[in-house]
Amino acid sequence: MKLVIVGRPNVGKSTLFNRIVGKRISIVHNMPGVTRDAVESVGEWRGRKFKMVDTGGLVESEEYITKEIKKRVQKLLEEADAILFVVDGKEGITSADQSVAKLLYPYKEKVFLVVNKMDTKVAQSNLYDFFTLGFEKVYPVSAQHGKGIVELLDDVFSHVAESKEVIPQEGIRLSFVGRPNVGKSSLVNAILRSDRVIVSPIAGTTRDAVEIFFEYEGESLILVDTAGIRRPSKVEYGIEFFSVGRSIKAIEMSDVVCLVVDLSEGVTHQDQKIGSLVERRYKGCVIVGNKFDLTNLKEKEAEAYIRQRLYFLDYAPVVLTVATERKGIERLLESALLVYRDYCKQHKTSFINRAVEKIISEKAPPSYQGKEVKIYYAYQETTKPPTVVLYTNYPEGWKSNYKRFFERKLREYLDIKYSPIKLVLRSREEER
Repeated sequence: MKLVIVGRPNVGKSTLFNRIVGKRISIVHNMPGVTRDAVESVGEWRGRKFKMVDTGGLVESEEYITKEIKKRVQKLLEEADAILFVVDGKEGITSADQSVAKLLYPYKEKVFLVVNKMDTKVAQSNLYDFFTLGFEKVYPVSAQHGKGIVELLDDVFSHVAESKEVIPQEGIRLSFVGRPNVGKSSLVNAILRSDRVIVSPIAGTTRDAVEIFFEYEGESLILVDTAGIRRPSKVEYGIEFFSVGRSIKAIEMSDVVCLVVDLSEGVTHQDQKIGSLVERRYKGCVIVGNKFDLTNLKEKEAEAYIRQRLYFLDYAPVVLTVATERKGIERLLESALLVYRDYCKQHKTSFINRAVEKIISEKAPPSYQGKEVKIYYAYQETTKPPTVVLYTNYPEGWKSNYKRFFERKLREYLDIKYSPIKLVLRSREEER
């Protein structure tokens, strides 16, 4: 079952979406036009699961992004089992509401008119005016305070066949992150072979983190398109602040991160900063050098340049792409699966300890305060990322250079080529 929320900008669609699914997924802000791409999530009501879709605000305009929003909403209206048409009770009927109503008339039977912000006397006095829009099912609610939501959802579900239930989709979470306008949305569209997310040369077009289910080579993937991450000094509090927050959260929830860089501009200091966000969270990573066609570099030269600038992500495969021509897309997906397999590798304790012995025989830890640093034993605690615990007499005595060497060698001996390894140092006193 699919519920689609529509309406003009700033009537509270995203607030209603977040209220119904029970999570703060869509960005809510008092500036109109915050939501642009369709944002989806799975909700549950009285034991029935359903898909909820929040859409961009509909307005009459010749602007590119506005026309793209309308095109995507029209497709969603055809797919919807129920349409929640949201209007602002406090403001009353506007010409923009009437325009949206005309768009919805062909789907009249599945439209539920939701009169939001019904927590003032002014809004209550406006309520009956909304019946003139021509829809029979009218529901006064306050999305912010949760009033009227129970009645609305009970009626929605009574009108939709019991058999139409959504099973939450699970899969490898593959997030596309990077600076604004490097081609993240274009790459997602190239993978899907459709214009699923809005692409424009305007930096900051994507605001919410948009999730799309996709299957490749028998594997289920959840593609996550994110807002561009700019330098903190350039980000004002408001829409972009929350967009960047969603992008960082998307990194944290990812299995594999595609770090997208624009090769026509080169790997910038901000690209390095974003890469360090991925590295510090021990996430699997594919470095995507997009817009390769706009450079004069050969493939080996471009890869060597990227590796030199993002040296700390030495385990991440590098893929060169031209998203607009779908070049490099297959290799990108294949690389993401390679990374994920390494990210999930588990080894027996005996194998881990043999690898540790080999590394120590090759190069022992430097002494600490004139005393020998010993390793008693090791084991793999978990995966995603592969996490190896070492019991040692001086955890604080491990120098960062040696630790990096040890992690690199451990990846080599454990045949984990494309994933970070998290090394946890513990003293014997912490042993249980």
